[in-house]
This record gives sequence, C-alpha cells and structure tokens, in this order.
Amino acid sequence: MQNLELSVALVRRNDHEATRWLAQINPANDQLNFIMAERLIDESFRETAIREVAWRLELDRHRDFLVSNMAQLNLEFVVCLPGQSEETQLTVSFYNVEIYREAVLSQLDANPKNRWVSSQEICRGCADDGKPFDALLCFLNGRSNVIQHWESTGS
Repeated sequence: MQNLELSVALVRRNDHEATRWLAQINPANDQLNFIMAERLIDESFRETAIREVAWRLELDRHRDFLVSNMAQLNLEFVVCLPGQSEETQLTVSFYNVEIYREAVLSQLDANPKNRWVSSQEICRGCADDGKPFDALLCFLNGRSNVIQHWESTGS
C-alpha cells in the first residue's frame, strides 16, 4: 500500500466581504489546483506548506505571508484516490495562509497562472469559465468539507 502525506495551503483573500481562494492553473493538465505538496522526510506538515507557498508563488517566507501555526484540519485514512486502482494510506493537513501586503497581492494578481476562485466554484469542481479543478483537490475537499459552498457569500 502506498503512503502519501500532503500539506494543502489554503491561501485566502477577503474582497468586499467575499472570501476567495488562490488556485493555480497546472499547464500539464490545464486544471486548477491549490498549492499542495508531499511532506519530505524530517519536515513538518507546516514546513511543507511554507516551503511550497514560497517556491510556487515566488514569495519571501519571512515577510510576504503567514502560515497558521496549527492545521485547520488533519485527516488520515485509507482510500483509493481518483485515477488509482490501489489503496493509499493518506495523511493530509490543511493550513490557512494569509498574504501580508497589497504589493504581494498585486504580484499574485499579475501572474496568469494564479486565479482567485470562490467557494462555490471549488465545491462545484469547475470555475465559472468551465475550467476544471484537479480531481484530487475535489476529492479532498469533498471528504474534508474544509471549504463550504457558502463561504464566498457576497460574491
């Protein structure tokens, strides 16, 4: 049985009382996904989230963003993941990420890979323009309910 340990970064932004979540377009499959990564040996789940957010968004980990000290949610279960035929021992931790400065938000907005999406889009599995979300993200959100469809009210 395969073992998979993931950290998922929940990068959020509040615009006019509406919560948006940062997703990135994966050019390999043209799907939206959150920043997530496998935990390295001797690395905490939080350190994984920090490393991946800094690298994928090209941000300074000391002054551009803050990853919560504790996971919003930790899950561990055995499951057959989307697209796989064998069971996987899955451990996943979801971390809230706050961006510090408007200049950093502007930098993220300028990158065409980045998209701010609503909770409704995530829960539906595709963006308003029809671009699909990665099946693993949809599975993880469906299993965890870490993002609820009503969280982006006001959008």
